[in-house]
Amino acid sequence: MEFVELGSVTAPSGVLVLATLGHLDYIWPSIGERLSDRAAAVAATGGGHIQEWLFEAVAVPVDAGRSLSVRAVTRPSPFDGDAAITMLDVGLGSGTEGAGRLLGDLPADRCGMVLGDAVALDSWVGMSVEPHTDYESFLRSAANHPLRVGAVEVAGCPVLGIGWDEGDHSMRHRGERAFGRVYPVTVVCDDATGSFLRWDIDTAKVQPSVAE
Repeated sequence: MEFVELGSVTAPSGVLVLATLGHLDYIWPSIGERLSDRAAAVAATGGGHIQEWLFEAVAVPVDAGRSLSVRAVTRPSPFDGDAAITMLDVGLGSGTEGAGRLLGDLPADRCGMVLGDAVALDSWVGMSVEPHTDYESFLRSAANHPLRVGAVEVAGCPVLGIGWDEGDHSMRHRGERAFGRVYPVTVVCDDATGSFLRWDIDTAKVQPSVAE
């Protein structure tokens, strides 16, 4: 596989989260809980899936002092032939603990995804009329990136937002969880480069939902 380097993130809290963006800053205040608390509890078991209504995420423990490299595999989109992400890898280090473990599955949220520190994401400000929200900063940062990836600093931590071309999302991910468009998140190990958090969103490997 050929990888494209997307940048890096840090997780000073020791918990890394990959989450859907659509309801990130709405759901947690509405239920009186913090994402970071839920993520820490999940990470303490070795990592796993989080879901509250339409919000979803996976959380995994990481070295709090480590910069985590992020890379992707791409294929031509069936929509327009442009490169589209079909696999996301986040370097977790040289250890092999948890390798081969399925953490859960995630839909490709039409509003985008975010990857970063659990505590930092407690401060994420999403879609509103204000021009300087974290979500708007992500959109501006991603606007000229060929894969719609944007770097944003949230609560002093670098996080990455991942967006989709609307046509590509409609063809590959439309319907999301309700239509079986969910993709596995696993911890994998490469003897040469260590372990990775891997989100495999290659639709060629996913059987369509009966509802389709």
